[in-house]
Amino acid sequence: MLRPPRSLAALYPKNKILVIASLAANKLADLLISAKTTLPALLLSLSAPVWMISWLVPVRESGALLPQAFIGVLLRRYPARHQVWRSGMIVQALSVTAMLLSALYLEGVVAGSVVLGSLILLSLGRAACSLTMKDIQADVADKGERGDLLGIASTVSGVLTLCLAVPLIYFKSALGQTVVLMIIALALAGFVAALFILLPVKTRVSVEDNQQDSSGFSFSQFDSVVYRFIAVRGLFVHSALVAPFFMLEGDADSQSLLPFYLAAQAAATMLSSLVWGRVADKSARLNLQLAGILAVLACAGLLMVSIDSLWWPACLFFVLSVAHTGVRTGRKTYSLDVKEGQQRTELVAFSNTAIGIILLLFGATYAALGEVLPFSVVYIMAGFLIAGVVMTLILPQEKAPD
Repeated sequence: MLRPPRSLAALYPKNKILVIASLAANKLADLLISAKTTLPALLLSLSAPVWMISWLVPVRESGALLPQAFIGVLLRRYPARHQVWRSGMIVQALSVTAMLLSALYLEGVVAGSVVLGSLILLSLGRAACSLTMKDIQADVADKGERGDLLGIASTVSGVLTLCLAVPLIYFKSALGQTVVLMIIALALAGFVAALFILLPVKTRVSVEDNQQDSSGFSFSQFDSVVYRFIAVRGLFVHSALVAPFFMLEGDADSQSLLPFYLAAQAAATMLSSLVWGRVADKSARLNLQLAGILAVLACAGLLMVSIDSLWWPACLFFVLSVAHTGVRTGRKTYSLDVKEGQQRTELVAFSNTAIGIILLLFGATYAALGEVLPFSVVYIMAGFLIAGVVMTLILPQEKAPD
């Protein structure tokens, strides 16, 4: 006799369901306020200088990573990680509110400056949330289940984003600039929803007395695995850095491209997150290798095939988004599984700060090279992605027994 399928509540405890729902809302907001799609379109619609667009991804990514070593030290005195996470979510919601107001009342350099300033604040809030969410996830899910948790949340957020993006494609000509305003307002709603969904969940991390008394990081406190992980992650940041070039090299205006790119990004997240999560639960290193190869293929398509329609760049961006989802899932799962407790918190914080510095260096370099190179910097980025795939071989398996 066949047994009826188990319900979601039976499969997942209440706190895990709340974490999945909050993560989904947060990821939805992140997709909608993306520095790779929405914010470039916003700055172009506000007549902000083009050079500001080249700084969106480096500011967004490095701003969320650079402060984490400092935050990691502070967290030694704050075992109640849920309280820090809530503060970070409030900061993100206020930052998106400022962006929305700038889109309504400002233009030109002033509008661009407010958006970049708000993006810095949003990134700082994201830094606190990203670091403390690792502890919350590790508290509600065991090793071998965390990639699946991330995959479910990303899939749900992808479905929601796709449901929003598809109507925008059909009504984009009638909506005009309202498209950007609607997307930003929905992102704000996503951050607020994520905050309230997770209010019942509380997480405390055990911190030893000697850790509480310590005042900073020591480079010698980490083993070689941490530095190898940083080297590999530093190469894989190009899966994010290359994304704006898929929009900038298109022939259509940014407002026409935005709904297509949001739909492509949402579909990629929806269709691939569960698969990447399952792969990462088996081997996060293999996950990174497969995602890196896919990102290289997307770059090759952009470089080798002429772009003469809206659909072709959107298809390429879809492939890149699938790859970037895999990169994020792989490196997050690796960092969750390779260490435990406060050691995991400080590993994530230290590696994220290092990656923030690397992002700023790459961002400044590409901004300068773009003006003088006779060929696209995408060639260089693709080369670094290939190197990243090869460098994964120096990472030990994170799920090997101690």
